[in-house]
Amino acid sequence: MSGPEYVLGSDENEIARLQRQAAAIAEPTALLLRRGGVGPGMRVLDLGSGPGDVSFLVADIVGPHGSVVGLERDPAQLAVAERRLAERDSRNVSFRGGDARTFQDDLPFEAVVCRLLLMHLPDAADVVAHHTRHLRSGGVFVAVDYDMSGVRAEPPVGLLADVTRWIVEGFQYAKADPFVGIHLPLLLRDAGLTDVGSVGLQQYWPYDDPEAPELVTGVVRSLAPAIIASGAATAAELDIDTLASRIDAAVSAAGAVWTGPTVVGGWGRRG
Repeated sequence: MSGPEYVLGSDENEIARLQRQAAAIAEPTALLLRRGGVGPGMRVLDLGSGPGDVSFLVADIVGPHGSVVGLERDPAQLAVAERRLAERDSRNVSFRGGDARTFQDDLPFEAVVCRLLLMHLPDAADVVAHHTRHLRSGGVFVAVDYDMSGVRAEPPVGLLADVTRWIVEGFQYAKADPFVGIHLPLLLRDAGLTDVGSVGLQQYWPYDDPEAPELVTGVVRSLAPAIIASGAATAAELDIDTLASRIDAAVSAAGAVWTGPTVVGGWGRRG
């Protein structure tokens, strides 16, 4: 069974962007994974593991008596993860090639996790249900994903409102859901999980944050073909090469504090 294409691509620039993004949301991710029930000694499956950031983070949580299997279907991202694994010499992590929609292992897992995966899956509830059936009894599924409905600036900044709209319409054109985070409680319940819970964490950037404009511009750059195809903006309106500096100037002129998407964790247990 073939899955949907990952709209942001997998070239070197996108993989580097994913690692910058991973660093930016590592702290809320770790908090949400722990809150969802991931802990020491567990055997954990990381779906859509990309260049490996969540797998390495989970490895630190489960410790030397636990283990992590990162599952990634994109050979380019899998190769980066394997290279990073060799550099880290993490003995409790391994990576496998495979599709999150169909993968099964010979042994059950005590936890299945994913980050920024479900937004790209139109059959997300079916994917969660598939892995719920292969959890150990009492095991947990923890999803971390974005909800872009809370992105804002105070005072409002027109360019940021435009950029947010571009990103939302680009994702929606590509059949991805930039608001999936708010739906996690229902999605996980519909997949058959019990004891479902959800918490969202949001980062706040002051107008002089040195990294935030580049993080947002990186998403627009990778999503640009979909944004343009959707009609949300033209290439001239995006003007990618100047976008980060324009965002920086706009938020600085307003003296604004602005937010990224809410990083939402949702979790549930196999009964």
